[in-house]
Amino acid sequence: MNDTLNDLLNGLGSAAAYSVVGLLVLVAGFVAVDLATPGDLKKQIWTDRNRDLTAVLASGLAANTMTVVVAILSSDDDLGKGLVDAFGYGLLGVILIGLVFKVVDLLTPGDLGEMVAHDDHHPAVWITVVTHLAVGAVVAASIS
Repeated sequence: MNDTLNDLLNGLGSAAAYSVVGLLVLVAGFVAVDLATPGDLKKQIWTDRNRDLTAVLASGLAANTMTVVVAILSSDDDLGKGLVDAFGYGLLGVILIGLVFKVVDLLTPGDLGEMVAHDDHHPAVWITVVTHLAVGAVVAASIS
């Protein structure tokens, strides 16, 4: 019984630690999208109900989550390594998503941030969503 309780407590502690790391990565992803787009992201999504920005933010968060989950799964029960990997790869994903956003912005006409933040549904949103998910998948796949 003591081994079972110890295993449970260790597992709960690990889950809590990974959850904190995951939350930090998701907050960084939120801040990155907020910086890349004009206006107040919180207001535009939660008050103004901007669907395009919601899709952009959701895809970035999903991509970052993929990366953190794969880093956790590849940690081989080494909590310290897993936490460092989850945080490092997670932040790498946030940075690369921001970089790809800027590259797409440079390669296309107009201001991508303005396009995805505008109330009028713009097809550039779907390119942004797919690039977010693609970057998340590539970073997740690179974890060994």
